[in-house]
Amino acid sequence: MSQKIKYISRLKDDFDTVICGVNGVITEGLQINVAAIDALIKMYQSGKRIMLASNLSLRVNDLFGLLKSSGVPMNIFYAMITAGEIAHFYLQNSDSLGRCYYNLTSSASKVMHGLDYQETSLLEEAQFLLVETKPEFIDVESQQAVLDFALRQKLPLICVGNNTSVMLNRHVVGAGAGAVAEQYALRGGKVFSFGKPDVRIASYLTENISDFKKNRCLIIGDCMSTDIRLGHNFKSQTLLLTNGVHQIANASSAQIDELQANYGLHVDYYTETLQW
Repeated sequence: MSQKIKYISRLKDDFDTVICGVNGVITEGLQINVAAIDALIKMYQSGKRIMLASNLSLRVNDLFGLLKSSGVPMNIFYAMITAGEIAHFYLQNSDSLGRCYYNLTSSASKVMHGLDYQETSLLEEAQFLLVETKPEFIDVESQQAVLDFALRQKLPLICVGNNTSVMLNRHVVGAGAGAVAEQYALRGGKVFSFGKPDVRIASYLTENISDFKKNRCLIIGDCMSTDIRLGHNFKSQTLLLTNGVHQIANASSAQIDELQANYGLHVDYYTETLQW
């Protein structure tokens, strides 16, 4: 049965390692959640290993710089990984996609920076599509004509971050890259996706910890399909923040039961936001 908690300090003696999401957990869009950062600092001070696993398309250095410039003490983090870093590594070592891509996301790609690929504004020239999870609005409906053309041309789609929904700011949720990829896959398109809930992310973050125990690991996130599924796949425990992409204030046990039934997943703990 899922347990409702108010403060993360309630669990401080139950876990040694914490894998924490970024957007919807310690940020809300581009805004830092001060209470969440304070909770992470206090977890670090109590001897916990804190790791970040983000589905944003930022590279690790970009995420590091963003958090540091916002006043977050970066020494509290044992390790971090992003969907953007994983996708960058894949593309750096892949020669099967071609070199010309069409970007479905409005802003410039951090993933592609420094790689030998060329962005085109002409869909007819593209050899693959790219869509990235960022705290920005993605109009899935407006992409239908692009996806139709890409399907006819059998273009693969690179999806950086599997989130179908993302926090744009404190009270606004929008479609994520995963929503576009889901549409494309349902229509028969080939999708290469990177990020949570791929269990290799948690394995990568924890593989060098000699005394690591999965039953002493807590995965914190705001999304059932990525964060909680990662915890399920990794066989660790989970804490769902209900005020994230699911936007459930003061969640009842019935609402959590409904979420669990809808996703076929179990939530160990739940609370509104991360606070000590």
